Amino acid sequence: MLPSGGIVLCAVSGGADSMCLLHILCALSKDGGFSVAAAHFNHCLRGAASDADESFVRDWCQRQNIPFYTARADVAAHARANGQSVEEAARTLRYAFLEKTADEIGALRIATAHNADDNAETVLLNLARGTSIALSAIAPVRGRIIRPLLETPRAQVEEYLAQNSIPHVEDETNAQEFAARNRVRLHAMPALRSVNGRAVENIARTVQKARQESDFLNALAAAHLDGKDGDASVSRAALCGAPEVLRARMVRLLIARLGTGLKDISAAHIEDIVRLAASSRVSGQLSLPDGVEAVVTRDRLSLQKCAAADGALTLQDGKTVHWNGYRVECRYIFPFFEKKGDAICISCGTIDAAPSLAAWESGARMRLAGARGARSLKRLFAEHGIMPAQRGRIPVISCGGSVAAVYGIGTAQEHLPRQGEGAWEIKIVDERQQKTKGE
Repeated sequence: MLPSGGIVLCAVSGGADSMCLLHILCALSKDGGFSVAAAHFNHCLRGAASDADESFVRDWCQRQNIPFYTARADVAAHARANGQSVEEAARTLRYAFLEKTADEIGALRIATAHNADDNAETVLLNLARGTSIALSAIAPVRGRIIRPLLETPRAQVEEYLAQNSIPHVEDETNAQEFAARNRVRLHAMPALRSVNGRAVENIARTVQKARQESDFLNALAAAHLDGKDGDASVSRAALCGAPEVLRARMVRLLIARLGTGLKDISAAHIEDIVRLAASSRVSGQLSLPDGVEAVVTRDRLSLQKCAAADGALTLQDGKTVHWNGYRVECRYIFPFFEKKGDAICISCGTIDAAPSLAAWESGARMRLAGARGARSLKRLFAEHGIMPAQRGRIPVISCGGSVAAVYGIGTAQEHLPRQGEGAWEIKIVDERQQKTKGE
């Protein structure tokens, strides 16, 4: 894991694990020929306590003559703006900071302080989500990211800190049960230790063996892929003709080629992809997490990233626009009498109050006709079976600063047109579906 020279950037939160890792790396650097720098990311989630942690790490590094780098971000606001959980947003921003800092200082490695207990907790979480045991553990090495304490139990970390009189801070949120990981740590892990005191070590050993077997099976699965190394596609015959035990692995290898990662891909997603490839359909598609689509066309299955959503457009009377694969026709009607066909009809007062078309925004709400109150678009999408990967491409019509209608869901109560008044008639056609029907 450790280089014979250069810089190792250590991620330091100030907690027990990271302070232990920083101390160990500094001790090893004396004979290892490398230098150590510390990086602290302030998530701004705990107010003054978060600032106190940053000051603690900075002061410690100054006393030990360790180069110190820091950054901060409003993680909660980032999570709301991007429709992420706080944990997911924190991880995304933290690793982006670590990678950026490593690039700036020329660090050869980025060391994080995940320990054996963290690994066991991750295994249980991912098994509960449907991930295979070989893929459910934290990787010891991923690119230039290393995890030297991954086989060290938390109890040994605490013992090391006591023996070397190393201070650390405690994050009080670790004892709160709002996060799934905390619930596993507080309830599942003690229960497993009551069954076997070496449960953590045994889980780590099992995962290590499973990873070795998985590497062998992955090599067999790769041999059945008929595309080039960078091609995230395979013939449907090759996938469906492979031994059943290899099919899911073939799909995971394709996702790896796409470069989006497997973090949010569950076993159910993998099964759905294989089922799509094995179906009798000439063409079709399946939306997956992280903006990925599985597409079958005649004899091949392809995985591809969804294109970024087009920007907002102002609709104009008598004009047709194309937006994210939709054809949108708009005209102003005065006076309005009744809705015809599948067109969306909304009240905007006058022709000067033109509606706009855009992707949905996190936090946007709408009250449907007959509903008791407004609900978030996120909830409405879920109720209508619209997957997260699809939502950014659904046309949302706004007028007067509020959501007036959402394609496939309905029109807001306050924007329903009334007879005798002016209204906008908007016809939306999914051109992708038309193409699929034509094929």
